[in-house]
Amino acid sequence: PYRLPSRHAPMISVGSLKAQVGSGIREALIPVGRWLSREQRRELESLAAYGGLVHQAFHSEPFRPWVCPDVVLEGRWEPWTSLQPTESPSRRERDNAVHHYGHDVVLKRAAGLPLVGRPLPFMLEHGVNFSEAASYEDPLPWVRTYLCMGPGRAERLRRRFGVNAVAVGPYIHYARSVLSPPWHERLKQQLGNTLLVIPTHSVHNVDRRWSAADLVRLVLDYCQRNQVDSVIWQGFWKDPVPEGLPSGWILACNGHASNPWFLDCQKTLLKLTDRVLTTSLGSHVGYAMAMRRPILIVPLHIQQDVSAASGLWQHRYESEWQERAVLMRQLGLNPKCLWPQLFNEEEARCILDPFFGFDRTMQAGALAACLNGQQ
Repeated sequence: PYRLPSRHAPMISVGSLKAQVGSGIREALIPVGRWLSREQRRELESLAAYGGLVHQAFHSEPFRPWVCPDVVLEGRWEPWTSLQPTESPSRRERDNAVHHYGHDVVLKRAAGLPLVGRPLPFMLEHGVNFSEAASYEDPLPWVRTYLCMGPGRAERLRRRFGVNAVAVGPYIHYARSVLSPPWHERLKQQLGNTLLVIPTHSVHNVDRRWSAADLVRLVLDYCQRNQVDSVIWQGFWKDPVPEGLPSGWILACNGHASNPWFLDCQKTLLKLTDRVLTTSLGSHVGYAMAMRRPILIVPLHIQQDVSAASGLWQHRYESEWQERAVLMRQLGLNPKCLWPQLFNEEEARCILDPFFGFDRTMQAGALAACLNGQQ
């Protein structure tokens, strides 16, 4: 039989070669897999930790739904000041901003997708801007779908960035109450006729100041005239609670923006509420309207200081504030009126629908395809 010369190496079978290559790949991926599993485990533990914090706050007796604004960093609770102003400690998705207020968790849950797993090729507007000049994050090259709430915002994203923009309707549609139906009914009976107060809050590089004493006086007067049994004052994680709030009022806070159950908390408060009283337009107004809660706007003078922002962002913030004032006038609200003014619901829904898409809700399959960049 023919034999290879001794100077030639012995032949290697295809099967043996595949086995060797496969073994090498597995050995190379073991550290990566361990790292990924540790990262995913840490994120799952973080979800559970925040869930326990929320459950404890909303099931406290007497009712005081104040979620601590601390954040989970490397498995430890730390003050929110440990983070950069717009940073999230979460590592569930490629874009850090989709973690704000738990939008990624709420949408993936509604779509029937794993809450922690393979990063998905989507970004989103994590709130609402009314001005053409105002914006959130610019889409990155890997983005296949850019989500927002209303059709008007989707059109703007397509026009400005040429991105596949999809309007999914108010994000609050996809949230769930943190209370069981029996617990909700029991608590609602205790609260009676309830008013939810949502004051204006500060944002990154924007300091907003207003008279808490004037707002408290207006709320007390309104409650006396309208037989309100309970007032829930919803604070913001970044702002201190004003001094001088009546002792009988219920303090609420949805925790830090990194709380993945933030929108669940908001939906719970809105479900317990008969009316919402606020001082300005924002995402909270759209959420309340989506849940058919009457909205009162109070005539409060608000000072907005944007001097800490860059020139570009000063323009964006000021443009947004001016656009909100225009919309308030379109809604028929008189800025000089000294009494809380009630939205005309149908007119308000018509004017604000381009920003919120009130009647839009995506079913699980379509939403899953959207998040996976397949729609």
